[in-house]
Amino acid sequence: MIAINYIFVNIHSNSTLNKLNYSQAIISLLSMAQKFTWLIAIFFLLYANSFLLRQRDRELGLYNMLGMTKGQLQLILTVQKIMLYLASSLGGLILGVTFVKLALMFLKSLLKIAQLKETFTFKTLGITLLSFGVIFLCLLVYDFWRLRKVKPALLWQQAFTAEKAPKANWFLGISGLIILASGYFIAIKTKANLAGFSNFMLAIALVVIGTYLVFIAGSISLLKLLQKNQHFYYQPQHFIAISGMLYRMKQNAAGLATICILCTAILVSLVSSISLVVGQQRLLNFWNPFDLMLTTSKPLNQNLLKQLAAKNQIKLEKQQQIKMTAPIVGSLDQRGNFKSGYNAKTSTTLLVLTVKTFNQIEGTNYHLKNNQVLLSVADKKVYPQLKIKQKNYQVIGYPTLQAGNVQHSIFQPVYVIAANTASAKQIGSSTWIYQNGINFKSSYQHGLNFTRQIQQQLKLDNGSVSNKQEMQHFLRVIFGGLLFVGCLVSLAMAITTALIIYYKQLSEGLADQQRFKKMQQVGLSYAESKKAIQSQVLLVFMLPIVGAIVHMAFALPAIISILKMFSLFDQGLLLKVCLLVIALLTAGYLMVYGLTTRIYQRYIIN
Repeated sequence: MIAINYIFVNIHSNSTLNKLNYSQAIISLLSMAQKFTWLIAIFFLLYANSFLLRQRDRELGLYNMLGMTKGQLQLILTVQKIMLYLASSLGGLILGVTFVKLALMFLKSLLKIAQLKETFTFKTLGITLLSFGVIFLCLLVYDFWRLRKVKPALLWQQAFTAEKAPKANWFLGISGLIILASGYFIAIKTKANLAGFSNFMLAIALVVIGTYLVFIAGSISLLKLLQKNQHFYYQPQHFIAISGMLYRMKQNAAGLATICILCTAILVSLVSSISLVVGQQRLLNFWNPFDLMLTTSKPLNQNLLKQLAAKNQIKLEKQQQIKMTAPIVGSLDQRGNFKSGYNAKTSTTLLVLTVKTFNQIEGTNYHLKNNQVLLSVADKKVYPQLKIKQKNYQVIGYPTLQAGNVQHSIFQPVYVIAANTASAKQIGSSTWIYQNGINFKSSYQHGLNFTRQIQQQLKLDNGSVSNKQEMQHFLRVIFGGLLFVGCLVSLAMAITTALIIYYKQLSEGLADQQRFKKMQQVGLSYAESKKAIQSQVLLVFMLPIVGAIVHMAFALPAIISILKMFSLFDQGLLLKVCLLVIALLTAGYLMVYGLTTRIYQRYIIN
């Protein structure tokens, strides 16, 4: 955790990064990710510290029985915390300094920026040491509070105290299912509009709460139901596993739910960021079908264009000009009803051109009646009709129009091809604009100079101009930065998940050690012990990864809708990325469980 946080702090304060174009976007992402990983570190250290304290209750109780005072016990805890902090800091900073070069290489390959260089300052070391010093100090204060609250003489007895058999709380379980179902419903119904982000965040909150309730109440209910199934329960491996876990499930359920949430977070962050990086070329081609896109209020002055091209050593090639109505934002539902207006449900930008203009551009020969239209829709949806301004239009085709993303809108552009000028004005705005596409050959810098001079001469705002090379650089920086941050944050969550699994297996082994030893003394064989352990793992410990995959399946519609706001409409690509990430996470999860189960077996099987 210290190593990952140091990498974030180091790159965030990298002096060469500050000098790059669009560097502020990456720095903002790194800053948010750094705070998030720090919170993950706090959560994990609290979890690990609680586990270690529980295992040391017997030791502290023995010291107290031998005559040590609370002050002396506090001194022991203080010295050990300082030693742990120094050892963790030394190891973490060595790893961080070593692997920050690898992280920078990964970032450079994503951004394709050679100017990014590794830097080292003592300030970054100090910030990392100070932030984790605060965490360790808080842990020490918690240890003191716990020691003062509990009589140390009772800690010896507390270490051996078994938990009471938990009762199945059906109210809690049903409430959890309702909350979880509500989160799923909101995620499925999330649309690509302004309310999409807030709805998705609400769905996440409900799913987190529901997951904890379902795991805490549901896992106990599941074990009790299996216990009632005599054919299943009264088999050696199942009997041993269920009877043992049932008494600890109240404590285990929260840990299993945490593992499930962390696995889901890894899936969501990686699927989203990888999809954006893999699909950025398709997004670029959608936004910029030509090297330069200009939105003007009147036809482009060809003489001015040629003069500026000659001045900047630009070789002009293919051009395209589309006369269309000014964009109208609104919402378009499944039945084809369009309601104009800018609100939380706004998801569509509507633009209208005549069929004559479309035929000239695409070389087609469409003929339309006044009540007929063609629709060019990026996500390939089919609508039974188009109803706008209280009038119905028959949709007779869905041709493709390469017109770019007018004014860089976050809403999906829908191009309506109408029968004539009068119909176009009736459907859309009464104001006409010209969407110009220009292909040219030049160097990168000459192309930028050419673009800026055109923008200045025509007095266009930034939303009306789009240079393909500059846009490609921008998308590479933003999406590459997102993937870099997503990978490092996912690594932090994966480490936390793996170590929570490790601590759970370790605590299970310590708790079951005496129980299995007694059963082995009365005849439990090595093979039966191994079967019981495998049954325990399969019964409960596979639930988190199954739960994470179910969560991801319900989150996918919401992710698709949100990515549409980035003009990424390829659902097939997103599904492929999702299946790949799920396969990799499942493989890693099984590997961690395979390794940690050996630790458990080491305690149980002699």
